Amino acid sequence: MILAGLRSLMGYWGLEGPLAILLYNRTGRIFGQLERMLVRFRAGKLRIGMRRQSAARKVGEKAGRGPALPRKFGWIVDVGGYRAVGYRSQLVHLLTTEPEMIAMLDASPQARRVLRPLLRALGVEELAWVATPSRVPKPRMPRKPRPKPEPFRIKLPRGVITWARREKRLERARAELNRLRAQA
Repeated sequence: MILAGLRSLMGYWGLEGPLAILLYNRTGRIFGQLERMLVRFRAGKLRIGMRRQSAARKVGEKAGRGPALPRKFGWIVDVGGYRAVGYRSQLVHLLTTEPEMIAMLDASPQARRVLRPLLRALGVEELAWVATPSRVPKPRMPRKPRPKPEPFRIKLPRGVITWARREKRLERARAELNRLRAQA
């Protein structure tokens, strides 16, 4: 009901067309995702910790993103005024006092991931369960030391004949010529 009320007020705020449509669609998606997660959680079928595979793109294809929502902290409150603050407080109250919501948010990181952008746009300070978990760096495997190149060996591109190589070829050709003369 809170997200539906937030969506219904967008017409009163005087938002520009594309921004209003983006915000309306985004809040609708968040509402739908949370509702489906809550239904699955109640049924005991919520998959925990599963990451969705990203769709494979063709070579050279860019991500198809159109216009984006603003990223400023609390921008919905700046636009919506006291009405948005009312919905923000209702949403925070629901998320911090309703035992079923608390249990679902504790059990599923994907629900926190869905709510985080909306709470940031509403200007909600970081709640303990919303905060991005700190990532523990993985210990690096020690690399095998590379063998040092020999100082007298220089790698040259193919086709380049240096003075030393030319001299060796000439010496081999002279030796072959002398051997053929000696046999004749």
